[in-house]
Amino acid sequence: MDPYTLARLAGLVGGLCWVARFVAGGGGAVGGGLYYLGALLVAVALVAAGAGLVSTSATWLRAIVGVAFPLLVWSVLEVLHQNGNATTIDGVVGLVVAVVAATQLVRSKPPKPPKPPTSSRSAKPRGGERRAGRSTGRSTGSHAR
Repeated sequence: MDPYTLARLAGLVGGLCWVARFVAGGGGAVGGGLYYLGALLVAVALVAAGAGLVSTSATWLRAIVGVAFPLLVWSVLEVLHQNGNATTIDGVVGLVVAVVAATQLVRSKPPKPPKPPTSSRSAKPRGGERRAGRSTGRSTGSHAR
């Protein structure tokens, strides 16, 4: 299983943990456990989502954006916590994360199996190409004469 599929699964389970915390009322040891488990899994999903925003050629930039993206989301979440009920906001954000992760899981394509190597002798000539040794008896440029 590729890392992005694992990250999507982490986002789905983490979002569902926050939704379950909202439904349960958010109090007690169970609510706290669901919050921290969901936060850890959502953070993993956000790191992968941030790293996926950058081209694969710039590894250093993928690492920076992978760390910065969850921090940006967390700072917005903290601002929202100041203006409303934290449990409700976490439940709504968890629902959004779970829906996005589930959608990406459904849309993701399985990796294609590698093509078997072909011999150069068995390769068929493509249109416009000629195989070596198939001469017409004319020299190069004789078509103009």
